[in-house]
Amino acid sequence: MDEKNFSEQILDAIKANAFEIKKILLNLDDCVPKSDFVDALEKLHQTELEVERLKKNRTRLENEIDNKTSEITDLLRQHTDLSDKVYNQREELERRQNSLKKAQDKISRLETELEEKNSRLADYNKNYSDLEQAIAAYKNLSDETKFSLEGIFGRENSPMSFLAGVLQPGHLESLFEFVAITMNNGNNSETEILSKLFDFGFNAVNSGRREKIFARLNVQVGDDFSSSTMRKTSDSPQLGTVKKILLDGYKYVRTNKIVKPSLVSLG
Repeated sequence: MDEKNFSEQILDAIKANAFEIKKILLNLDDCVPKSDFVDALEKLHQTELEVERLKKNRTRLENEIDNKTSEITDLLRQHTDLSDKVYNQREELERRQNSLKKAQDKISRLETELEEKNSRLADYNKNYSDLEQAIAAYKNLSDETKFSLEGIFGRENSPMSFLAGVLQPGHLESLFEFVAITMNNGNNSETEILSKLFDFGFNAVNSGRREKIFARLNVQVGDDFSSSTMRKTSDSPQLGTVKKILLDGYKYVRTNKIVKPSLVSLG
């Protein structure tokens, strides 16, 4: 049996018993008190009002939820934007810190280079000043003395040729010997100039090398005469103690081998 035939049979049954059904309905008031219907209707009305209130509350809550959801969405978007901004700023800060470190390292290197250059410049100025003074002193020597020293200092062609001559260790030995002989010969007005020229040559030879190759001998007044470290003037006695040091000798730093003994006067 299909659904349509079943429905038709039900309707036919209701029509056939319509009288009985009406009778039952008419007698319903006799079965149920009227007050119960009123209470039920009142409760139904209150329930409908409560349902309506709950619907309104639900609508209000849904609106509030929608608003809060929108606010949360905005806050999340703002948080994302701020996070991106902070990330970008952190990256920019790191780049700037790296740039600053590179700049500081470069400044440090430049300062070190500047200090080295200033130090070399100071040494150059000092040495050049000493060179100028040495050349000026050399020019005050007599023509005869300058002729004798021509093989060491050249002919005063230039400061560089003058310096190049004295920088040769062999020339330094020749200069020492010339100064020592001049001093040994007695009172010579040029011995002080010659002594300063030798000091200049000695310092120039040492400063022109990474490590000093020569050191002056440490002979003291009052020392007993020793032929290994001293040579006496012609007017000195055979034996005695050092009365005066005319010219400090020098030796090799590494081997302590004496190049020239000190010229001393004994008493």
